[in-house]
Amino acid sequence: MQRNKEKETMRLEIHLIQSFCPANLNRDENGMPKSTVFGGRPRARISSQCQKRAVRLYYQQYSDVSADQFACRSRLWLPNLKALLVQKEISEEKAELAAKLALKHLGAEEDPKKPGKTRTILFLGYTELEAIANVLVKNWGVVSPGLAGNNRELPKEIAKAIERALTGTGKPGDVALFGRMMASLPAVNVDAAVQVAHAISVNVLQQEFDFFTAVDDLSGSDDTGADHMGETGYNSSTYYRFAVLDKEQLIHNLGGTEHLGSIVKAFATAFVHAVPSGHQNGFAAHTRPALVMLVVRKCQPISLVDAFEDPVAPKAGLSLLENAVKALDTHWGELIKMYGESDVKYRGVVTLDRLSSRLSVLKPSQEGSVESLIQKALEALDVVGSGQEG
Repeated sequence: MQRNKEKETMRLEIHLIQSFCPANLNRDENGMPKSTVFGGRPRARISSQCQKRAVRLYYQQYSDVSADQFACRSRLWLPNLKALLVQKEISEEKAELAAKLALKHLGAEEDPKKPGKTRTILFLGYTELEAIANVLVKNWGVVSPGLAGNNRELPKEIAKAIERALTGTGKPGDVALFGRMMASLPAVNVDAAVQVAHAISVNVLQQEFDFFTAVDDLSGSDDTGADHMGETGYNSSTYYRFAVLDKEQLIHNLGGTEHLGSIVKAFATAFVHAVPSGHQNGFAAHTRPALVMLVVRKCQPISLVDAFEDPVAPKAGLSLLENAVKALDTHWGELIKMYGESDVKYRGVVTLDRLSSRLSVLKPSQEGSVESLIQKALEALDVVGSGQEG
C-alpha cells in the first residue's frame, strides 16, 4: 500500500523559553495567575487563548500584512454592516433591518437589551463583512420585500448566498491562522492552521501576593491611614512556549498563496514578541524570549515540553535560564537519538550570548539573530516569495 502523499504537509514549530518578572498575565476566576500540575509539581500557566489574543493584536499592530487581511472578534458588527449598506445608498432604516437579518443568519441575533450589539460574538474579517454587504446590495430587489411586515426574514437563496460568500473565497489572515467556529452555521467553520500550547513554567510555581493601599491625596494631615486596601496575586516564572503552523492548512484557508509568506512571517514574529496584557499597568512585565528555536518538519510536530518534566532550578553554579536551555538541548538530543530527525528539514536556534555555552547538540544550529532565524525557516518552508512583503 502506498502512502497518501496528499496528507503530507510542512509544519513550522516555534519553541521559546521566556522569563517574566512579577506578573499576573493570565488570571483565573479568583484573580490569581493561572496554574497547572506537570511532572507532579505545580507550574505557572498562560492559556493558549490568552497567547493567541496577544499574538493577533501584535500581528495587526506591527506586521506589514495588508489591513484587509485582518479580522476581529466582536458583538459590534451590526453598525459596521449597516454603514456599508448605507454607503451603497440604501436607507438607514432598511440597511439596519437587512444587517440584523444577515447577522442573525450567522447566529448573532441583536441583543434587545443592548441595541447595536449582538447576543454572541462573531469572528469576521473586514473582507468577509464587505462580501456580505455585496450579496445584499446585488440582490436588493429580492431582499427588500422581506424587510416589510412583522415576519421579516432573508429569502433562503440570499441566506445561502451569504454562506457561499463566507466559504467560497479565501479567509482573512487572522481567520485562516486561528480558525473559526459558528455553532449555528457549521458550513462557515474554519479549521485553524495554528496550534498553540498552554505555556507552562519550567520551574516549580510559587504564588505570591501583593498587598497594596491607596491614600486620598486631598485628605487633611490629621486623616491618617489608607483609604483603600487590596491584594493581587502574582508570580515570577520562566515559561516554555510552543506553537505549530501547518503550511498546507493555511494555504487551504487562504484560498491560495498570495499572502502566504507575509502571513507566516507575521505570525512567527508576533508569537516571539507578543506579551499578554493582563495587569501590565501594575507589573510592566515586558520581556523577550531568552531562547527562540524554529523547526520545519514534514511530519507530526513535536513539543519539547518533556525537557521540563523535572522542574528546573538554579543549581551547580548555573542560573535557572542556563539550566532551562541546557535541559531543552539535552532533550532534543535524546529525541533524535531515539527517533532520528529524517523528517526535519530545518532547525535553528538563537539564544542570549550568555546562554550559548549551554548548547551542545543544538550548537551547530545557532543563528545570528531572530530575524535571520525566521528568514531561514521561511526559506525551508518554501514560502519566501509567496506574497512575502518587506
